[in-house]
Amino acid sequence: MLQRKKKEISEDPCQNYNVLCGIEEEFLIINQDGTLVNAADELMVRAAEILEQDSNRLDFLQLKIRGLDAEPSPSQIEYVTLPLPPKDIAEAMKAGRKLLSDAATQLGYRIFSQSMHPIQSDPHPMSGTHINVSAQIGGFMNAEELAAVHNYLWNYLPELIALSANTPILQGSQTNIASNRISNSTVLKPNGSSQIQIPKRNAALIPMQYYGRMRYTLRIAGESVKKVITNPRGERLVDITPRGPLTNIGEDEDSSLTTNRVEVRIFDVQQDLDYLLDLVYLCCVSALHAIYLYTTGEIIPDPNHIANVERAIFNGVNAHFLRNGRELSLQESITHWIKETEKYQEMLGVKIKRLPKIRTDYRQGELEVEFATRKIEELRQQGKVYAVVQLNKSRTITGSRGRKYGVSRGTQVQGKLSVDYKLTYQEEENIVTNFQGIKITNTLDVQGIKIPLDNKDRILVALSRSDYLSRSLFGGFGF
Repeated sequence: MLQRKKKEISEDPCQNYNVLCGIEEEFLIINQDGTLVNAADELMVRAAEILEQDSNRLDFLQLKIRGLDAEPSPSQIEYVTLPLPPKDIAEAMKAGRKLLSDAATQLGYRIFSQSMHPIQSDPHPMSGTHINVSAQIGGFMNAEELAAVHNYLWNYLPELIALSANTPILQGSQTNIASNRISNSTVLKPNGSSQIQIPKRNAALIPMQYYGRMRYTLRIAGESVKKVITNPRGERLVDITPRGPLTNIGEDEDSSLTTNRVEVRIFDVQQDLDYLLDLVYLCCVSALHAIYLYTTGEIIPDPNHIANVERAIFNGVNAHFLRNGRELSLQESITHWIKETEKYQEMLGVKIKRLPKIRTDYRQGELEVEFATRKIEELRQQGKVYAVVQLNKSRTITGSRGRKYGVSRGTQVQGKLSVDYKLTYQEEENIVTNFQGIKITNTLDVQGIKIPLDNKDRILVALSRSDYLSRSLFGGFGF
């Protein structure tokens, strides 16, 4: 860790600090065929019913879990823990996952413990895990402590990204990017290191988010407390940020000082809960180490931070980082990091078990793909989705109201090419961990009815959207 040491102390002050940790774990919801299903509201209702029927479970969860929340996509859901001592967080996370998996299973669904669906995330929808950590004395963190913990974890953000990156698959293909989630995210913007802003007596013009737009508020009385600033716009949808009223994040302005914390948002969802707990504990012990370094000196922001983050996103566990004038492997850097913070594990009553050994067996591997209609799917992926198809053989199709229709051989049908997926997967305790293979079958959508296509069906015309619209406008008909 980069530090400018200024003084020696005889006793580590960290034993007087309380560390609290809160977790937000987001999950995608899938059908039994492995495809995404818009069922977040159904899961909410069923989870409520489960707790209404089991008062003991409700009493237990009320001490651990703040609640369940829906995400922008109706195929996503998350549980949010209360701020807890690190030694209690494992129990809370197990309970949160169990409530979601029980609700999903009772409805015939599953939750999926990765950040991106290997086929249907393009790249959205995507899920993540957020870790919030604070090191408090007297019930809150002051500005200097908040900045110290943020800058410590900000320096190690590349290592955290590399350790958790497990989204190498995008739209069915293996990419050369370890975390497509971070690479393609519109909300995980890179943030800067923390600076302390001294209070001003004059009027202050403060930027803030207001209904999705950047606006300003004018504080005539001026600021009365120090602020921890990482970016002038006060954005919170970033890779890592300090949170609470001591920041310039508009929505945190009126919150309690007890909510001062550092939020790390870069973690891909992890299949292995024990491995995720190692990452959680590493953040918690680092909060104490940051306090120690702040007490004895000053944490210096890593000058190679941007380059190191890029290496982590692309290379994952194979990344090498520029540290103190030399290049370190992830293994070397993590080994050093854990050794520096080892004494704080005992202080917090936790044990990092899997690290510093680097694991790769829990990451999504390349899918075995079976095409029922390969040539048709190639056209669809090229954007040629409007088609006239001559059917090679007769078939029976089912309408939206269950009525069956017969379509004879040789019939020419026009419509829009679509695709049906069926995936095989592994699961543990009703949570899907890995997809293994996928069967891709194309259909022709005609006025809300799906006609399954055969590999011997003949494509007479295939147009892109722009070509189709052009023919529709100038030729009077799409084909």
